Amino acid sequence: MRENHVLIILASLILHSSGNAQSTENKGWLFLTHTQKLSKKWDGLADIQFRSSNEWKRIETVLLRGALAYNINDEHAVALGYAYKGDWEEAISKFDFQLEHRIYQQYRYNRNLKRTELTARLRLEQRFVKEEAAFDFSQRFRGLLGFQIPLYANKDFSKGLYTNLQNELFVNIQHKEKVNNHFFDQNRSYISLGYRWSKKIDTEIGYMHWRQKEKDGTAISNVAQLMITTEL
Repeated sequence: MRENHVLIILASLILHSSGNAQSTENKGWLFLTHTQKLSKKWDGLADIQFRSSNEWKRIETVLLRGALAYNINDEHAVALGYAYKGDWEEAISKFDFQLEHRIYQQYRYNRNLKRTELTARLRLEQRFVKEEAAFDFSQRFRGLLGFQIPLYANKDFSKGLYTNLQNELFVNIQHKEKVNNHFFDQNRSYISLGYRWSKKIDTEIGYMHWRQKEKDGTAISNVAQLMITTEL
């Protein structure tokens, strides 16, 4: 697959959105992700996300995620992880706090198409969302496809300017009535411009079109994201 074909396909996913939006919001995310090499076969994975409320007024969501990954070979890896998510939603004269715990299983495929780096990721999540005094259980499946394409970089793409294009689809596969009562949960289309400082650190600024199904409609968010990726 040629790099220009990849750009056309992913750009069409990012720009396309179907259905009527119930609301549209503008948000910002700070996304820090780290891979720690434990051995040739084992990695530790860690993500930290801070998400703002509409119009960047305050921090609305904190997400902490960690996993232990096993590298089957250079292209295939599996992982088992846990995530903590806290949301502070603004209500009349107060903030309502919603807590969610997740356990997840993940398969990841990485492959180089010449200098373009392809990533495919499948993730199954067991979600425990607190409602009043009890936790509601549901399961969700996520599928991601992404391409990191060098624009102005050295020959082995260990340093230089790149673009990142990806799309991720979320669907509820068990107890959808506990969340938004729909099989389709959300879709995130993302495009960014980044710089690879070395094989150990990438920094990028991007735009995400986030379409999320709710019980009584669909919410659209325009998300500006700063992402820093490190590996040791």
